[in-house]
Amino acid sequence: HPRVRRQRQMCIRDRVHALKEYGIPGVKLSTFLDSKSLLECAQKNQYDLVILDIQMPPPDGYEAAVRLREMNPKTLIIFFTNSMDYSLAGYGVAFRYLSKPIEKKTFFTALDAAVREIMANRFVFSVDGESYVLSMDEIYYVEVFNHHTVLHTVDREYTFRSTLKEVLSQLPAGYYGSPHQSYVVNFSHIKTATAQELHLTNGVTIPISRRRQREFTEQFYAYLGR
Repeated sequence: HPRVRRQRQMCIRDRVHALKEYGIPGVKLSTFLDSKSLLECAQKNQYDLVILDIQMPPPDGYEAAVRLREMNPKTLIIFFTNSMDYSLAGYGVAFRYLSKPIEKKTFFTALDAAVREIMANRFVFSVDGESYVLSMDEIYYVEVFNHHTVLHTVDREYTFRSTLKEVLSQLPAGYYGSPHQSYVVNFSHIKTATAQELHLTNGVTIPISRRRQREFTEQFYAYLGR
């Protein structure tokens, strides 16, 4: 119905305004008036966080959430709802349930929790004043020299000022290691390894220094056996 559609559009505008006010660096927002459009786009794009109304034309928010999680189990779902009847059925699907009317403070608290969850597997950095947020899986390796860092990823390279210690402090323990004083490597992208060098899945060869060989090898085998 046109009136219902207009009300839904106003509600979406309010949420987008609140998200912009909250201010998450490097985030791209997409809005949809129905779950069908969302699911079509989700087949081509992976979403870290999806905020859904449960009550909407079929498929409803709960059905859409189940399908989204099938496409990407890491997607976090925040439900807006007039009723908590779905809370038991949605156990294991929803990250948070928020009862309408939604207070901004409550919404921001839920966003705080979602951002902490998402950022646990993200690397955040700035280049020329612009913030970037990358999935850890996108990173092949990091090269550091003279306080400059080159981040080698699936799509491109990023250069910014940082030290090896600062980079390592932001990466999850057990998934990255430093085989050399100038490199940090993503264990998941190691294709083959010898005592002297690593061969990554993107074809790059990384040296292993004698001083770091034992520690790095132990870390890598711990990763393989996790």
